[in-house]
Amino acid sequence: MKRFCSLVLSFCLAAGLAMPASALEVDQAKDLLRTYYVDPLPADFDQCATLDELLSKIDDPYTTYLSQQEYQRLLASIHGENVVGIGVSIQTTYQDGYMILSILPNSPALEAGLRAGDVILAVDGVTLTEKVDPSSLIRGAEGSQVTLTISRPGETSPRNFTLTRRMVSVPVVTYEMLENAAYIRCDSFGDTTTKLVAEGLEALEADASVILMDLRQNPGGTTQAAAGSAGMFIGPALMSYFRDSKGEYNYVYTKPSCPDLTDKPLIVLTSPFSASGSELFSAAIRDKGVGIGLGQRTFGKGVAQYLFDKSNYPDYFDGDCLKVTVYRFFSPDGTTNETVGVLPTLMVSPENTTSAAMLLSCPKPGVAEGHLRLEIAGQTLYVDLKQAVSPGYAPAFTELLEALPPSATLSKGAGGAWGAVTPEALARELGLSFTSRSFSDTDQTKFARSIDTLAAYRLLSGYGDGSYRPDQAITRAEFCAMVTNAMAFPAAPEYAAFTDTASSAWYADAVGAMVKRGLLRGYEDGSFRPNDTITYQEMAAVLSNLSAWACMDGYDYAKRQLSDQDKQTYASFSPWAQIHARNLDLLGALVGGLAPQDLCTRQVAAGMLCAMMEGTNLLWD
Repeated sequence: MKRFCSLVLSFCLAAGLAMPASALEVDQAKDLLRTYYVDPLPADFDQCATLDELLSKIDDPYTTYLSQQEYQRLLASIHGENVVGIGVSIQTTYQDGYMILSILPNSPALEAGLRAGDVILAVDGVTLTEKVDPSSLIRGAEGSQVTLTISRPGETSPRNFTLTRRMVSVPVVTYEMLENAAYIRCDSFGDTTTKLVAEGLEALEADASVILMDLRQNPGGTTQAAAGSAGMFIGPALMSYFRDSKGEYNYVYTKPSCPDLTDKPLIVLTSPFSASGSELFSAAIRDKGVGIGLGQRTFGKGVAQYLFDKSNYPDYFDGDCLKVTVYRFFSPDGTTNETVGVLPTLMVSPENTTSAAMLLSCPKPGVAEGHLRLEIAGQTLYVDLKQAVSPGYAPAFTELLEALPPSATLSKGAGGAWGAVTPEALARELGLSFTSRSFSDTDQTKFARSIDTLAAYRLLSGYGDGSYRPDQAITRAEFCAMVTNAMAFPAAPEYAAFTDTASSAWYADAVGAMVKRGLLRGYEDGSFRPNDTITYQEMAAVLSNLSAWACMDGYDYAKRQLSDQDKQTYASFSPWAQIHARNLDLLGALVGGLAPQDLCTRQVAAGMLCAMMEGTNLLWD
């Protein structure tokens, strides 16, 4: 029988590394991994003689061994407590240093000017490597000093910060009124998070026009806390699916007694540092239609870990822990956030996120004149135009207008009524420097709306002259680049090992990323033919495979055999492509209206990609 402890949805919150040299024996670790690990284990897994070698062979940054001290730090970072330190949480994966994920309030790190996204290169002159534990160097006695050498994005030279260690509080939730908004900042989903979110809503909701849930520095926590916190806005509901290595599902529900504490519009603030539990929360809000997202694409961690410790395997552990990736998780609508993250409804830059949220917190006006009404993703929000064009808010307001997708409806109050207005026309009227995310040559194309939708989310690239060239043919390599950019797949040029694909080619990163995930393959002669125009049925096959990775419905469709009726319906497709055409059609994404062997254009590619993302619920809107 499986014996599990708390399911953890965290992006390595603890400011420490997993350093084997453990009480856990390697054979015991192998036993746990064989039983629970979500993916197939390496062929030479059983030959590993040490825990270090075993975990290195698996090459999963989330499957780690934690000593007793490291385990306690992890629990503290999730659940919150008072600790001596500088007040940062650090990514435990080495990438030319260790990235700071979040800064605690009222901490030495905040006062010194450190930021989330800074990378620690050295501590007290000791250069950090993947074999050096930064937390062991950063920790120290209260009142002592430590100097961090920091690399900051956008700066060419490192800089030093000297901080004095002291007792800092590790809160998980804080809340306050910001003008007309109930602002709830949630830095972790721990034991007290759901209670504190409910407390914040009960204290502030009556005076608020909008609820702001700030998850921008929240790298995760526990499933129960993330689902329970979302339940405060949704009520009793299914919150997430978890699929194990056998393809079987578990489910997370909120209790039938879970209260829905507000009907006010909810705006979830996200960033690239919002991970795991934050993504579970955001995706649940998206799928249930109770709010919008504002900010940037989230981190993209769609796997969940269990903590194996003394409570569930007393013969294996004594205060230490093995954290193992055991599930892939999916939103209530069955959508992954693995790699792709959760895309916000309104994608704006980090520097304008807070101001844009405040603009959208305007109460419903008694008089329409001087206001805007925005209807998006089932929510109705208002903007005070006088505030919007003021010097402190104009940049954020301009970007907010630029970020509106085609599905949004914008109205301006005039003469006591609301009249529809386009973002660009409004910007011109107000004298704002508006830069459209749309392209100059797509207005009259069949897939203009799809192209504009992807462009609003910055998922589509055009040319330097502002054009998209919708009727231009699209090659196999170009389509790989389009999909890889939209899905945020990491480069994998080592997988682009085809006879006609050089590792230095501009498309090698994208082709490799697609091959690595099994989304496409080359020809029997070992070639990829990157410069061939992709056919309609080839595109359907790629997007069908992508849907099987991206959502539960696509995954299930891929396992269904073709019926006799299917074979008749898709008889014009080559036998190998019929199942892909059927699967994509079931998702409503077999658009384009081309014959299977027809060559595709850039607009057909955008139309099909957008339809697939909408069919798999990857787009909030």
